[in-house]
Amino acid sequence: MDDTQLQSRLPEAFIGIDIGGTSTRIALFEHLTATDSKLLARFPTYQSYEHQRNVIISTLNMVEAYRIAGIGVSFGGRMARDGRSPGVAPNLPDYVGKPFAADLEREYACPIRLAHDPVCGLLAEVRFGTLRDAERAAYLTLSTGTGAAVYLRKGSTSLALSIEVGHQILDGNERLCLCGQTGCLETFTGGRQLELRLGGPLSSLATPDVWESLCRKLALGLVNLTQLTRVEVIALSGAIALNNPAFLARVQLEIDTLLRGSTLELRWAQLQEHAPLIGAVQLLSLPDENVLH
Repeated sequence: MDDTQLQSRLPEAFIGIDIGGTSTRIALFEHLTATDSKLLARFPTYQSYEHQRNVIISTLNMVEAYRIAGIGVSFGGRMARDGRSPGVAPNLPDYVGKPFAADLEREYACPIRLAHDPVCGLLAEVRFGTLRDAERAAYLTLSTGTGAAVYLRKGSTSLALSIEVGHQILDGNERLCLCGQTGCLETFTGGRQLELRLGGPLSSLATPDVWESLCRKLALGLVNLTQLTRVEVIALSGAIALNNPAFLARVQLEIDTLLRGSTLELRWAQLQEHAPLIGAVQLLSLPDENVLH
């Protein structure tokens, strides 16, 4: 029996890859309709695209008991419009423009889908988590960077849209962002930029003033988002938020003080840090036109 015949007899599985600005996880899912997975690897995200790609391929080549039927990738940066390569990635600049989808396709004869990590988190929370009842919603992650995605649904038609909420310009903000702009919201809310400014870990060096500023500026950014898109609920995730139990209530209070003419409810992401990994696999069950990069 040759390798092709042997592969055809194996049960199929789907691979989810979550590439964040700090760490990468690779997991195996036996079904597209389940949240349970087997973690294959977790390692620090390499700044070198070539090194990262080689580690991913080496990990997937160790999958012998299954036939890989699809690979979904959640990436910590905005994708190019065709969804096949990173387009904007201030925290992973070496990845921009690299043929990520094509590189995986050369190794594996299966569908490959990529999306910005907030889009993947959004898809997971819409299908399995706290946004199941929502028609106009967003997913927000506060971690190495500040990212968001918007979900709009009417009847059987839905659209997931990647947005750069962290790179909206705040009037009077003269801080230089890692993206090259001056005045971005992320200079107040992005973990990497805050740690560079503080000279060490946010968890141990952030003062009450830093947290107060973060909550106030984030609330302003989310009010802007609500007025522009009319989203009504946001699932909140990312290490900065999830490691601070009082964070959601504090930001909600600021939003309620600022917002007029609309309502916005913050909810904890039910799937927490697993949402982008689960959502990466969900990309494989959606038509391309349902995700706008």
